Amino acid sequence: RLKGRADSAEVEAAARKDCGTHAEAAVRGVGAEEGRTRGVKMESDGVKSAVKEVNAQVKKVKKICKPYLPLITRLLIVATFVEDGIRCFYEFGGQVDFLNQQYRIPKAICGFLIVVTTIMSLLGALLILTRKPQLEKFGCYALIAFVLYQQAMYGRHSPIGSGNFGFLMRNLCLAGTLLMLLVQGRMSEGHTALPGIPDPGDKSTMVNYIQLAARALLVLLSLEFLTTLGPIGTITTIPVLLAVLVGYKSQISGSLLLLIYFVHNVTNSAFWSVRTDSFRGEFDREVKRYEFVQTISIMGGLLLLVASGPGALSLDEKFDRRKNF
Repeated sequence: RLKGRADSAEVEAAARKDCGTHAEAAVRGVGAEEGRTRGVKMESDGVKSAVKEVNAQVKKVKKICKPYLPLITRLLIVATFVEDGIRCFYEFGGQVDFLNQQYRIPKAICGFLIVVTTIMSLLGALLILTRKPQLEKFGCYALIAFVLYQQAMYGRHSPIGSGNFGFLMRNLCLAGTLLMLLVQGRMSEGHTALPGIPDPGDKSTMVNYIQLAARALLVLLSLEFLTTLGPIGTITTIPVLLAVLVGYKSQISGSLLLLIYFVHNVTNSAFWSVRTDSFRGEFDREVKRYEFVQTISIMGGLLLLVASGPGALSLDEKFDRRKNF
């Protein structure tokens, strides 16, 4: 009987030990899970604080540059039109021959078209640089008409590296930039967003839709070169494009897209590095210079978006309304 009691005590002690081991393991498991949760939360807090810091720095830079931003954005926007106007004067004969051969237009009419459109581009750029709304709107009309003319006459014979599709995307980006600038000028004068088109609601309704359309047009340039960035570059760029499109953290996403456009422009349209010891080299240099300056104008539109905000039809505005509520 004593032996049986001893055996029973040993079994009970072993059972208590196993229970203690399992309990200790369970506690360790709970502690590990809490540690992982705490780590994820710390990482999330770190990302949020980093985003807030970047946003604060962007606002700080914006505040410092605010007095100069209107002039800087306009200088960037009109750059391609000034370059194109000057180039047309230097290549007047070649432009006349091109239109004559492609469209069978008499050379006299070709020359007249080139002179008129060149004056239109230079005069439109000058009117925009005045920064006076009553003159700026006419400059926007002139440059939008010039963009349409370019697409109609050269859209099927684009010399740029991305072909006709890339030429169309670039012209749409320029149109979106000029449209955004036009709307801002008209609204500052108390007019409707677009001439002859009544707003569907209050005065801001049409502006909101135009700002949404302008955001969509400004990201179209990326469609031209997205496939050339490689897998990592493409995966990195797509979230930025989507953020600009939906108006999420527009100051940060717009600044990042501006940086992406700048880096791609310098690395892929470096016209200064093209050798010009042959006719082909000279032609490639001119094409890359055209792409480089045109991308600068599109970057001016992005800078205008960062400075003026994404508008009411954006996630930023939606979150702000919910926060204020």
